[in-house]
Amino acid sequence: MSKLGDQLRAQRERKGITLEQAAGDTRIREKFLKALEDGDYRSLPGPVYTRGFLRNYAEYLDLETDELVVLFQQERGGAPPEPTPKRTFKPYRPVVHQSFIFRPVVFVPVLIIAFVGLFLGYIYYQFTTFATLPKLEITDPSTDGLVASGDLLVRGVTVPGGRVTVTVYPGPEVLDLRSGDDGNFGVTVSLNPGSNHLVVDVLDAAGKTNHVSRTIQYQAPATAIGPAPQLIVDQPAAGATLTNVSVLVSGHVDRSVSRLLINNIAVAVSSEGTFQSRYYLPAGPQSFRVTAQTSSGGTVEETRNVVVVYTAAVVNVFVRGGDTWLLATVDGADVAGSGRVYKDGETAAFIGKEVRIRAGNGAAAQVIYNGQLIAGLGKQGEVVERVFVAQ
Repeated sequence: MSKLGDQLRAQRERKGITLEQAAGDTRIREKFLKALEDGDYRSLPGPVYTRGFLRNYAEYLDLETDELVVLFQQERGGAPPEPTPKRTFKPYRPVVHQSFIFRPVVFVPVLIIAFVGLFLGYIYYQFTTFATLPKLEITDPSTDGLVASGDLLVRGVTVPGGRVTVTVYPGPEVLDLRSGDDGNFGVTVSLNPGSNHLVVDVLDAAGKTNHVSRTIQYQAPATAIGPAPQLIVDQPAAGATLTNVSVLVSGHVDRSVSRLLINNIAVAVSSEGTFQSRYYLPAGPQSFRVTAQTSSGGTVEETRNVVVVYTAAVVNVFVRGGDTWLLATVDGADVAGSGRVYKDGETAAFIGKEVRIRAGNGAAAQVIYNGQLIAGLGKQGEVVERVFVAQ
């Protein structure tokens, strides 16, 4: 056994260093280090090289260099060499095994920086992909303008395969179509006389939308207007005061009239040219504008202004949506003919200082009281009683 080798091996093992690692750190072949530890001096090179190996290895293991060199000389045989001043430098020791040590102090900041970079990249991708509106250009009509035709061709360019919606106001008229592979699209829309507002919307595959609008004035060609028709309003008299009654608007027109309106609501005209319509209105001034029109555009109007006055409770009952038993009491006395079942569609009118209505089917008894509509006195099948007094 070699005392020198035992010291070297014991110190190396105490430090937890393998021969392979020591050879890499000291740049001395592993077989030479093993020979030193085994005392196999015959496997070592000449004494000069061996002493150099021993000094480096001893310094690497933090052992006393000169003592080990003397011990080596004694074990190998021969005079001890002159002591060499102890060198203060350390051999190159790359700490290879520490490169794989997990260090949170370094790893966590790197992880945070990487995460922030990925997040910013994601935000940029979202912005460039979804925040940018899809392309949409209307080439015809290129600007707002005036046209003389009721049919307008709308053409443009957008993203390929985009869903295009063309909406025309007033109306609105809505047309849906798809752009072609080159992004072009076209559709013909119908215009209304006067101002038309066109809105073109596009929806791309990513769900993004864009829109462009145009205002187009359609000036329809002038048409010949025929002569005004004849219109005579028989009732009501102009300036009349109507007390406790509904207002009957009636009259007659000539055969050229194709349409008759009272306050912009169409009213039927008989084959003899007569018309009439009854109105239940609240107290106060009321106005009726009667308009007669021909198919050629001829128009004539008359207006009747009246005043409606109520000095009593005027109750008009309309039976709608089913039959109902009905009893009316006016000023404390039952009305003759009431107290029976009224069929769906029947009507009745009661006037007095106090009008009491009893109904066996509240939902079917609809009432207009002094021109004010009461949709129903109660629920379906409900027995109800209501009292109306003069205002």
